Amino acid sequence: MALPGGALGGGGFTPPPAGAILPRFRHAAALLQATWRQHGLMAAAGYGFSTALRKGTLLLRQVGAGMRERELRQALREERQRTPGGVPRIAVAITGGIGDFLVIGRFLRDLEAHAGGAGFDIFCPRPALAAWALGGLPGLRQVHYDILFDGLRREYDVALRANQMVVLYQEDLRWAAVRDNPALAEAVATLIRNRPVIDPFVAQHPWHDNFLAQKAVFGGRSRRDFLHHLAGLEYRGDRMAVPQEAAALRRFGLSPGGYVTVHNGFDTEFIIAGRRATKCYPHFDAVVAQVKAARPDLAVIQLGTATSTPIPSCDQVLIGRTSMPEVAAILAGSQLHLDNEGGLVHLAASLGTRSAVLFGPTPVDYFGYPQNLNIAPPVCGGCWWMTRTWMDSCAKGYATALCLQHQAPEGVAAQVLAALAPVAEVAA
Repeated sequence: MALPGGALGGGGFTPPPAGAILPRFRHAAALLQATWRQHGLMAAAGYGFSTALRKGTLLLRQVGAGMRERELRQALREERQRTPGGVPRIAVAITGGIGDFLVIGRFLRDLEAHAGGAGFDIFCPRPALAAWALGGLPGLRQVHYDILFDGLRREYDVALRANQMVVLYQEDLRWAAVRDNPALAEAVATLIRNRPVIDPFVAQHPWHDNFLAQKAVFGGRSRRDFLHHLAGLEYRGDRMAVPQEAAALRRFGLSPGGYVTVHNGFDTEFIIAGRRATKCYPHFDAVVAQVKAARPDLAVIQLGTATSTPIPSCDQVLIGRTSMPEVAAILAGSQLHLDNEGGLVHLAASLGTRSAVLFGPTPVDYFGYPQNLNIAPPVCGGCWWMTRTWMDSCAKGYATALCLQHQAPEGVAAQVLAALAPVAEVAA
């Protein structure tokens, strides 16, 4: 597997397609307008500054990556000439955070197994993160910036865009190659047949994702397997090979099963005007203190990055001190992971670690894993994408998001303690 960017570089400049950039501007402009309307000029200015700071750098990187498009196209054509036939070559554009990458990774894992082999080139805004998260994916070839996708997708046998849905680019399909693989042809035909189901949501993504989730749940699906349903694939489980840093536990003095982990942040690429997102539980410090009082045999380790707030009652606060392979190793050895609904919950599920998850705006019946302790909000909840600023402020207009503010830490701690293994089992 080539690392992000592969070994190809240089060449002449091919202007990136407008369709690869304009959606980002439209999305940011819509959120800026909504922030101004609901929270005023100062909040909108803060949102605009954060957007320019984070997204501007990313956009410059993507435009720079666009200079490689011509050489990449030539390499793909030469590859086809050298090895006609063979496993299908599939281009996949993906968006979202680490949780989305893992959910889409399971879909691609099972598509590869169903087809009896396939080669995937991934196109996304954060190639390094995707290259790590999908590093154990069978058939992974290269990872590129997604600005290259529209210009290169016609060079592949199949081109897909995956987020909350899977969109097949039927106009770019190389039927001659697909027909040689009946199992892949079956999945392609199912995606085409199910396209009318998601058509109303494709143009309105992400604004109508809540309604899409409701339709999925009504049909007996969840975030875990809805992509599979669209392609008619068998869901082969939550576990997935994710690269880990073997020395991480030794570095932080941890023993497998002798600690629990906690995280209270959110995706760093999701920009909000304030400091704390509505999906973040504000009482983790009280929960951790009660858990430690009842279970002094267990250490509590906080994971996180820039969007996390330190939890003083934790034994170790590792905010900003770990790489993602180290986070994966620490999660894999954790007896239980405490979190808001988010990417590390998906990562823990991929590693076989159970989580206790505090749900607020995001719907528990869509995002919850059946093996987890899924704690539903005592009031409201489920307002994910009901408004464009749902991560910034309560959709009902309350000063704080009541769904998580009113979740009593005593009740949460009691459920967490009940989910932990007895002291005797930990000692053994």
